[in-house]
Amino acid sequence: MHRRLFVTGATGTAITLALQGVSATPAQAATAAKLPYEVSRTANVTTGSAGRKLYDNILVNIKGDLARIFLPQAVVRGQKTAVGAVWFFHGGGSSQDALNGGFKYPAELVVDKGAIAICINAGGNQYTNDQAKTAQVNAWNYLSALFPVRMNFLRATSAGGALACYTYARKLIPYIKGLYMVNALYDLEGTSSVIQAQASVEGAFGNNPAQLVANNPARFPASDWTGANVKALVSDAEHLDAVVPPTRNGIALVNKITPVAADARLAFHTLGHDTPSFAHKDMMVTFGAWSGVLR
Repeated sequence: MHRRLFVTGATGTAITLALQGVSATPAQAATAAKLPYEVSRTANVTTGSAGRKLYDNILVNIKGDLARIFLPQAVVRGQKTAVGAVWFFHGGGSSQDALNGGFKYPAELVVDKGAIAICINAGGNQYTNDQAKTAQVNAWNYLSALFPVRMNFLRATSAGGALACYTYARKLIPYIKGLYMVNALYDLEGTSSVIQAQASVEGAFGNNPAQLVANNPARFPASDWTGANVKALVSDAEHLDAVVPPTRNGIALVNKITPVAADARLAFHTLGHDTPSFAHKDMMVTFGAWSGVLR
């Protein structure tokens, strides 16, 4: 059933997010063997949230693009049980290390549920150019060769929304269950009234307008979103988001895909381009609903 919900703030009650086929096993101090192309690792980190699960914070180099992974110690290479992954798409001027910054708390919530959190360097100011798209595919091939990932969720903020939308609409990776956007970019041709911001988008495509248009998710037909699950969290009309205007981005996406999506909804906040604190737990509630556990 297609539905479109307009709400203010977080909605719903706590939902167990079964990102694995079975419940996550208790945390145990058993640091995984070194991953291929591993650059560095902080081992035996404990999540600061209620779950108190152990994970390893790992930096890897995937064919020239860096990626940071929060790997629960309950997830091991070669296991038979399917596992979920949440892909975090950072904003412009950031990197894979957003997983150590603004994304750390929600990434640890993911770990608490026994799933892998991953953030690649590509995206942000690379938007949806060939380099970013290739890096996304390479990262999926890398992760899926190591672990039986059978459920992918996308979490995007600011400029990272473009690659997240492209990844979902054009199915760059399989098993996508849904996309949660926070003040996130959808229309590359409607990024901002700030000249420098539009210049950044154009520069990512070599100042080739045809390339920008061809890779703009807002130009894709609604049919590309058939059966999709999307929630866009945007600032309301009285609290301007001047960086990523909601009417051209989150609101425009939901309006376009509602006729064909499984679940397309909007939620509003009052912080402009800043992320509201309720977004992190609401993300987990939303992913839980999309995981199919309650259906």
